[in-house]
Amino acid sequence: MSETPSADSHAKDTFPSGVAVMLLAAGFAATRMFQRVALDRPFVAWAGIFAVVVGAQLSLIAAQRVVWSSSLPLAVRAVRALLLVPMSVFAVAAMLGEPSRRLQSVTILSTAVTLLVACGVGVARAATTRGQRLHATPLALLLVGELCELFGPPMRLAFPADSAVAHGLDRIGAFAEVIAFVGVALAVVAALNSAVRKVGFARVLPFLALPAALTAVTITLPINLPRSTALIAQQAFGARFDLVGGAVVAHPTRLAVAVYTLLFSGIVTAAMLSLATQRDDRGAGIRRALGWIAVLLAGFGAPTAAGSVDALRVVALTLGVLLLEDATAHE
Repeated sequence: MSETPSADSHAKDTFPSGVAVMLLAAGFAATRMFQRVALDRPFVAWAGIFAVVVGAQLSLIAAQRVVWSSSLPLAVRAVRALLLVPMSVFAVAAMLGEPSRRLQSVTILSTAVTLLVACGVGVARAATTRGQRLHATPLALLLVGELCELFGPPMRLAFPADSAVAHGLDRIGAFAEVIAFVGVALAVVAALNSAVRKVGFARVLPFLALPAALTAVTITLPINLPRSTALIAQQAFGARFDLVGGAVVAHPTRLAVAVYTLLFSGIVTAAMLSLATQRDDRGAGIRRALGWIAVLLAGFGAPTAAGSVDALRVVALTLGVLLLEDATAHE
């Protein structure tokens, strides 16, 4: 008699994705969120860099594993694996120096196609799976918003700041932020609905404690630390505050920064709620939680000093959407 796979076996199937996301998160916190601490303590900086490099390498392996473990036809899996090659080359090149503009452009295109396929497959699966249809809308909005973020900043750099095209692209940035707010809210609703339906509200309630506390802390941070909170949002997560004026205003208001923190706490809430079902959904919950955390680390698509695309963002975003797609296959 064959045995039904246990929750532990489904959790083990997420290796090395889980380790990769945790390392990226640790390195992200050390090198981007708390840069001042890293400057004062070289050990923290070196540990953060080590975590990012190892996490990125594991992410490249994990992305290939997710692609090849898919139930799609072999030819489709092979093409998808090839689409990950430019991202892999770009990540390695970024570790060694500044990637060329051509490589950055190719990476953006390959990442966009990967997003299109992953989110498209995920939306189709969720929309046709009973009880999981609410997960289709956040995935669809994620695709639209990320395509705007991938192509908007490099196109904006190509035109003078005072041109009509640049002003139009600024509106696209605001549109992408609206998509982000709506998508995060719907991701929380979908995760809550799925968790309550599968395990009941009593088991879900403990998983709401941490997100509730985190939301209470982050939403009040701008009251006492408005500049520091805004800088973390801009430098770590690439937030541009396009909805409240973007580059037109010198500093966003405390209220604006507080509202933007809801994107951070909202994604963490969706991830924690997804974990509530990890023993009852064949591994879909843990994959969805890891996927949303990876998307959170990817942040927005603000240009960096190295160019129009950031290596950590590309790696985290690609792994994140592949895990979200994989979650729909385990429902």
